[in-house]
Amino acid sequence: MDLRCDADMGFLLRNWHLKLSAILLATVLYTGLVFSGSFAEADIKVRIIQANAPAESFVLSGDLGFVDVRYRTTNDAAPTVVAEAFVARVDLADYDMERAPEPQVLDVEVSALIDGIEILSHTPSTVRVELDRIEVRTVPVQVETSAVPNGLEIGEPVLSHDTVDVRGPSSIVRRVSRAAAFVNISASGIDFNEPVDLVAVDVEGQPVDTGRLEIEPSTVSVQIDVEATETSKTVPVRPDIGGTPAPGFALESLSVDPSVVTLRGLPEDLADVDEVLTEPLSIDGVSGDQTFEAALVLGDAVRLDAADGDTASVTATIVPSVSSRTFVVGIVCQGAGENSCLPNLDQLTITLSGPGDTLSGLSAGALTPIVNVGGLAPGTHNLQPSIGGLPEGVQLLAITPGTVTVTVRAPAAPTPTPTPAP
Repeated sequence: MDLRCDADMGFLLRNWHLKLSAILLATVLYTGLVFSGSFAEADIKVRIIQANAPAESFVLSGDLGFVDVRYRTTNDAAPTVVAEAFVARVDLADYDMERAPEPQVLDVEVSALIDGIEILSHTPSTVRVELDRIEVRTVPVQVETSAVPNGLEIGEPVLSHDTVDVRGPSSIVRRVSRAAAFVNISASGIDFNEPVDLVAVDVEGQPVDTGRLEIEPSTVSVQIDVEATETSKTVPVRPDIGGTPAPGFALESLSVDPSVVTLRGLPEDLADVDEVLTEPLSIDGVSGDQTFEAALVLGDAVRLDAADGDTASVTATIVPSVSSRTFVVGIVCQGAGENSCLPNLDQLTITLSGPGDTLSGLSAGALTPIVNVGGLAPGTHNLQPSIGGLPEGVQLLAITPGTVTVTVRAPAAPTPTPTPAP
């Protein structure tokens, strides 16, 4: 045994100075290789992954971002190094679930997946992580409808599920009050019968962090009966007046009380109703104001509001009719005395206005315009013609032409009687 050990030691010590020189030479060569630039250092961004999450837990902190890694490798390998050559990991098993969901600081561990890469440092070295326990809670389903259009009413919703399970982080699940099924009621009046997606909401009806929650089932079938109901519409009342007043009279105006009424009925029945007529009324042959108590005419599908009566008071105001008429008449001089009066035209036109029956009874012979030349010296004068003696209610609108040229002449001097010769 001792001889064998001595032999081995002798072998190791044989030419020891040569072996030491070889080791020193290798060390020098390696050091020279390093300092001669055969290795390079660089930085790279690596996404942080989360591993080993505890059972029935939920990571609230989400994406942890990137870590900056400083590494060394050979110059030949440096161009081929990518982020996938590294793993930056946070071990969620180190999270203390007793303190959930409190934020906790955990170490970031970085390692290389291929040989020849030396990791020098990484930043950050720690990150804040939040975990929470998974909780399942049963909540009621509630239908939330849009505003019901006018003229419609809806029945009680019928659901395929009255309750559903909400699963997610305990701190978020505790905020859920119910699962809302939002339903839009159409103005068409068609019954609603469709599947509806559910939304987790809080006590104020605001959606809760739905991206982190699961609802089972996620949709429910909703059936709502939609029916048309009576609505109201206010329309004007229009008198149904017929006939013609007595000759010389005309209808000046109509008044009705009430002027509007409110109708009630189904929306489709009221859609085309724009007014309500009275029963037919006649003013044929009348010559004075008329007041009627007229019944209102309604369609079969509509009715008057309880606040409105079924009749209207209609007053027709009748006045003498006013028209105009033009006559062609001769002209007469007055006030000439012993002088003579000669108008330069034989006829002119006059236009009168008044009740139609009175004007129709007038004749041109009863209308004589005059020019008054009283007190005028012989010569030519431009005078305005006038007319008088018009029947009551008749007015002169115009005389054309408005002025007439008149020549006034003095009487001729008498011829002297010749004196007989003696």
